[in-house]
Amino acid sequence: MVVIMQFLYYAILRNVIEYFNERGSNVYLASLDASKAFDRVNHFQLYMSLMKRRVPVAFLNIIIN
Repeated sequence: MVVIMQFLYYAILRNVIEYFNERGSNVYLASLDASKAFDRVNHFQLYMSLMKRRVPVAFLNIIIN
């Protein structure tokens, strides 16, 4: 399943780049793989810290889910 998703993302990215290049636009891309950035973070503590800083609950729900 992961390989299929990676292929799909690559195909979409390629199509977007081709679309803008065909129309004479420059395309710039920045990529960040943060999949392991939060492996060692205490998620409950992070959630509580964000709540104390009055981050909207709707935003916290997006982060959690």
